[in-house]
Amino acid sequence: MISAMAVAFLVVGICFVGFYCLVRVRWFSGLENGFRLKMILAIAGLSALSASALALWGYKAGKDIVYREIVDGLGNVGDVVEANFQRTINFEIEQLNQYAHEISDKLSPEKQRQLNDELSYMDRLNSEILQIGAFDSQGALLGSSNVTGKAEPVDRVAVAYALEGKSYVSDAYISPASNRYVLIVAVPIRNAQNASIGALTIRYDVQSDFAGLVNSTHFAGNGYAAVTNNAGRFLAYPDASRINADASFYPAVQQGRLGKQDWVVARNISGQQKLFAYRPLRSPATINPAPWVLLIEMDEAAALQPIRALRYQFLLGIAAIGVVCFLIARQVALGIQKPVERLALFVKSVQGGDLTGQMAVQGRDEIGRLGLALNEMVQGLRERDRIKELFGRYVATQVSDMIVKGDVNLGGESRRVTILFSDIRNFTGMSEQMKPVQVVSFLNDYFSEMVEAVFDYGGVLDKFLGDGMMAVFGSIEEMPDHPKRAVQAALRMKALLSKINGDRGIVGKPPIAIGIGIHTDEVIVGNIGSRKRLEYTVIGDGVNTCSRVQTLNKEFGTTILITETTYEVIKEEFECRLMPEHELRGKAKSLAFYEVLSAKLPQRSPAA
Repeated sequence: MISAMAVAFLVVGICFVGFYCLVRVRWFSGLENGFRLKMILAIAGLSALSASALALWGYKAGKDIVYREIVDGLGNVGDVVEANFQRTINFEIEQLNQYAHEISDKLSPEKQRQLNDELSYMDRLNSEILQIGAFDSQGALLGSSNVTGKAEPVDRVAVAYALEGKSYVSDAYISPASNRYVLIVAVPIRNAQNASIGALTIRYDVQSDFAGLVNSTHFAGNGYAAVTNNAGRFLAYPDASRINADASFYPAVQQGRLGKQDWVVARNISGQQKLFAYRPLRSPATINPAPWVLLIEMDEAAALQPIRALRYQFLLGIAAIGVVCFLIARQVALGIQKPVERLALFVKSVQGGDLTGQMAVQGRDEIGRLGLALNEMVQGLRERDRIKELFGRYVATQVSDMIVKGDVNLGGESRRVTILFSDIRNFTGMSEQMKPVQVVSFLNDYFSEMVEAVFDYGGVLDKFLGDGMMAVFGSIEEMPDHPKRAVQAALRMKALLSKINGDRGIVGKPPIAIGIGIHTDEVIVGNIGSRKRLEYTVIGDGVNTCSRVQTLNKEFGTTILITETTYEVIKEEFECRLMPEHELRGKAKSLAFYEVLSAKLPQRSPAA
């Protein structure tokens, strides 16, 4: 049954979800005072929901405390039960050892009558002994006494243990003769030399032993105790007709059989929802002593009676908090509605791209400081746009963004990147035929095309080197495929060169050739220089290697050369041609170089 606390929390939660949905669809925006109403409902609703959650948590914590007290009480009861039952079993073993001593001289066919008389006398001394038997050293039954009048098969395991000189206790089972749960207890019969010459066994009525426990143990009014064996069947239950009923499906029994002690709310064997506390009981069995389970079954409402009044106090507290929060929320909403409306209009104008306006700041409170911050933000946006426009003409966009954000520090970090060097072939001779203004105009047009190719594939323009340039891929942001991007940019530059030469051919100018070198290596990336003048660049042996690879294009008559470190990454995607080995200046051994011809065409799947 759902408690009133849970119902109250559920109602508040549904209202909050409904309010959230209305906010999402901007339903309040259609009302004249929609913002004020939304603020009131938001503050009051959140407060009520928080109070409800806190009250429900407090009530649940109270329930857990009550349940834990029941579990602890059951633990104490279980300790007493285990101790008493173990004492009982030990006492029975001691008694049997004494009986065994008394009949040790009567283990012969000639004395069978005297043996049976002794066993009958022993049987009558303890009402919980249902059967007693004596066996010789070969395990043959010499005498017995049975109060039920029905014989049962001999437990050969118990006899074997006793003949080996060891005591034995079986697990509880239903006796066919008495239809009750019994234990078999066996001890050796010893001669004067302390050698085992026979076995004495009894069937002990464990069901009667536990009946007193379950009939005298009560919790929370109608709560009662029960005991199951390790198979999950009741061996002690207030209703005797339920003895041996299967309770293995009880969650409490399942957990108890695993050795756990706790509580759970579940259905009992009659299908009623009950509170169960459980704990394992140590089995007396000599072989495979799987635990029994002691459990308490009671009505949850009866168990929670001590904290029932607390529930109604929580409900009154939630209602009172809701009313107070509503009144406070109304005043708060009225106090911020108008300034927020002005701020919203100003933000809307900025959002539309108007950076010329200014917010009229009124007061020194949070709203006033927010207006001042908005003015400063707009001023910063104007300055940022001006700086980005200025820097964009001189450095890569990615680097200018870092400068604007203030992410510029001295030093660098080691990173694996791909470097691209390009150079115009025989530019010195060509420039001698041109005026300085023409040279500058030509280079501006040329670099506009080449730099755009680098940017298209995520590269960073590091620097211009007269008629050449250096670009880096993977130096600023994570770019796992930077070798591929560098090669794609080089092919794009080669294609753009064809366009440039076509335009030059139209006006009767000779074509130009370029060389591109690409190398992938570990370098130092960062802002190099002083605090007054920085350059975001890469340094290291890889830079020198790439520069010298670019110059090899003259000797090989190629346009795009890459090193083997780049080739190993991109060889599956581009057509490449291995070039003769060649030594680079400053390198001790020859390196492998590859000319990039084109991108590989996707392979077609064979026709079906």
